[in-house]
Parts: sequence; structure tokens; C-alpha cells
Amino acid sequence: MAFNLAGCFVTLLTVLSAAPVFAEIEDNEESGETEKALRIVPLITSSPLLGLGIGVTTSYLYNTKDEDSSKSQLQLGGQYSNTDSLSLFAKNNAFFKNNSIVSTTVLTYTSVNNEFSSDAEDVEYNVETVLADQIVIFKLAQDVFVGGQIIYKDIRHDPNNQEGEDFLIDNGIVDEKSLGFGVVASYDTRKNKYFPSDAAWLTSKLNTNPSALGAIDSYSSLTIDARFYAPGCTHNAVWASQIFGKYSTDKTPDTGLPTLSGKSLLRGFPAGQFKARYLTGAQSEYRYSIEDTRFRVTGFFGVANLSGGSIGTDSGSRHDDGWYYAGGIGLRYTIQQQTGVDVRLDIVSTSENVQSLYLMLNQAF
Repeated sequence: MAFNLAGCFVTLLTVLSAAPVFAEIEDNEESGETEKALRIVPLITSSPLLGLGIGVTTSYLYNTKDEDSSKSQLQLGGQYSNTDSLSLFAKNNAFFKNNSIVSTTVLTYTSVNNEFSSDAEDVEYNVETVLADQIVIFKLAQDVFVGGQIIYKDIRHDPNNQEGEDFLIDNGIVDEKSLGFGVVASYDTRKNKYFPSDAAWLTSKLNTNPSALGAIDSYSSLTIDARFYAPGCTHNAVWASQIFGKYSTDKTPDTGLPTLSGKSLLRGFPAGQFKARYLTGAQSEYRYSIEDTRFRVTGFFGVANLSGGSIGTDSGSRHDDGWYYAGGIGLRYTIQQQTGVDVRLDIVSTSENVQSLYLMLNQAF
């Protein structure tokens, strides 16, 4: 799928310049400046796998009872694509007691119609997912946090053609309804949670889904997510980098395997298309803020490795083991300046020779 780069940027500028698009609920800061607490912005994705998706999301910034804490953010939104795929989501990041307690809540419902070619066959099947994820961490020492996580998921697969049914069977993809839990440790020096600079944010999670709580076989995973933000070549630039790894046990079902995607690592790969037991990779992004404007421009590149196979009819039946990469350019528009919340347009090309476009809220990492 080819994109007109200039046309994409002009479209973004037109959308972002239209003041009526954004709700104007004001929040008076101590500085006396006025910040819009609520912004409503469009969501757009375009890729060969999921087609063209259009929706909206919100960024509502608020203070918890402790005024010394960072701004909390509530996001509500949804998107519908021309493949009859639907996603609805709610996400809340809340900071309490001068950032000594951090709560992250995610609720999602998705119904995605996958359509792709595998072994010269046109595979079509639907994945319906209900997910509830709650993390609460507590400050243990300076910049050090520990806590826990609870995850509920209900994932159902429905083939839309015979090739889709064969693909699900051959790759051992089955429905799952389970409850999991884990421990979380984090090191976080970010002063600005939404546009960090000269900071580090490291998180590790050890999760388990026991058979006693719904899993067909008990399985576990370890996730390591390290993010670094360094000054760029000029005072108005930031170089952001991420090292990511997720490693699962041999009883992990397909629904729990690490997957390439913008939510883990590498934009341009729809979640669930490429999976394996082990995912390791890194990406970097240069963020340049144009002086005296709300705009930033970015360039990014990442690489990842999948290994360990999956649990299909034979070891590694997905045949996804190997190296992958993705890169592209982006444009940002700051919709809430005091906190640095951005709308981002990314145009991505991957090692699979696939080009995608994303218009979303907040930084990729």
C-alpha cells in the first residue's frame, strides 16, 4: 500500500488546526496559564492487514487529591475499520501521594477480522477479545517501585473460511478465558511522564496464568522494558531508545505468546500476526521540536528477533522465528502543552514490505 507523504502531512495539519475538533474544558494551573483538560482527537490507522480504521480518543488530564503528583490521564476511545473490525478501550494512568503510588488500568474490547496470505492460502478468521489489566506499584526507595498486576482475558476465535479454520488448528490456536497475576518492579526518573527527556524508565514483570484460574496449562512470562531519553544534538531535541524482551514458558498458548506490535516493539506489525515464545529487540526515535510551534518531527527505526517457535502441531509450526525490522518518519502536534501530550502521525515501512499509517495519541514509547 503506497501513501502520499505530503498528502498525509497536509491532512494532519488540517485536522489539528480545526479548533472545533477539540473539546475545550479548561483547567487552571498554578502558573496562571490555562490548559485544556480535555482533548478529543481522531484515530486513524491504515494497513493492508486491517484496512482503513477511523475513530476517536480522548486525553483527559486531572489531578488526584494530592496536588504534588503528576497529572493523571484518562483515555476513552474506539475505532472501526473497513474490514468490519472494531476496538473499544479505556485507559487510566493515575498518580497519588507525590507519585509514590501509581495505578494503571486498561479495559479493552476488540473484534478483529484477520485476512492474510499463508503458504499461498487466503486465511480469514475473527478474534474477539475482552481484556482487563490492573497494575498498582508503590514507591520503595528513590525512583524505585514495586507492586502487582492482575490480568483477565477472554479470547475467542471464529474462522471465516476453511483456510482460516485450518490455520487455527495447525498453529494450536485455541480460545482462552483465564485470570493471571504477577509482580512488577520499576525504576523511573522521568519528571515529565508524557514527553520525558534526560531520564530512564525500566520495568520488569513476572506473570503467571495458572490452570486453576482458567488456563488450559499453567504458563508464565517475563517481560523487560527499558526506556532511555537523552538530549539530542540541539536543546530542543530528544533521543528516545527502548530495549524490550518478553520470554514465555513452553506451555504458553498462542494467545499468550509475545508478538510484534506497536504496543510491545515495532510499529507496522499488527498484534498477533508474528509470534514466538521469545521476543527480543530494540528501537530508537529522534524527536525534534520545532521552535515557537506545537509541532515536532521524528525519525525512528527498530529491530527484533523472534525465537523458540510456538505450540502448534509441531515445534515452531508458526514459522515466525527470525529477524524483523521497521522504520519510518513521524509528525507530532502537542495538544496539551504544559504536560507535553502529543497527537502523533507515523508512516511506517517494515521488513515484510508493508507500509502503514497511524494517527494516535501519546508517544510510541
